[in-house]
Amino acid sequence: MGSAKTIYVDLDDVLCETARQCLRIIEREFGKGIVYEQLTTFDLGAACRLTPAEVAEFFRVVHRPDQLLQMEPVEGAISALREWTAAGYEIAIVTGRPPAAYEASVEWLLRHRVPHHSLTVVDKYGRFETTNTIGITLKELAARRFCWAVEDSLPVARYLAERGIPVALFDRPWNRAILNHSLIGRYTGWQEIAHALPKTFAAKGGSSE
Repeated sequence: MGSAKTIYVDLDDVLCETARQCLRIIEREFGKGIVYEQLTTFDLGAACRLTPAEVAEFFRVVHRPDQLLQMEPVEGAISALREWTAAGYEIAIVTGRPPAAYEASVEWLLRHRVPHHSLTVVDKYGRFETTNTIGITLKELAARRFCWAVEDSLPVARYLAERGIPVALFDRPWNRAILNHSLIGRYTGWQEIAHALPKTFAAKGGSSE
């Protein structure tokens, strides 16, 4: 599946401001929280000093449809995807949310008129079973063809790059470790990412094929 003109685009904190919504939920539900720029670990439970029971409750609450639908789009994301689809690229949106969040995720994309050709649920972090669900494994994802990927998770970015997929790492407080991979580039926002796409393929010889 996929093609040489398919771009992988992560959902959380690439297309929608998930972490900011998560911090609001944690402060509201548990009276705990930190400033967004202090979120230097991908582990929200550890960052906000949640107990195991609070972590479980947090994940239950954050994946409720009403909470997912409150998330705001990342500035510049939708316009960039419109430009890419107009240029003939297919947008494959990928999420590490559990399968139960699929319908609400689709509704969010439709509400905000996010251009895309597919939405795939992937067990990126070993959080849920994919057997008999719409979800797939990372190995199954890596078997698909992508010309580029946009991610905020450094471990996932490395996983993709190690399999030959160039990655635009969307700069976030939790992914600022040294990259150490020639196929991963760091970008500060969607305007920079959108402008980098043609340059990326020009460096390969002027074609994404």
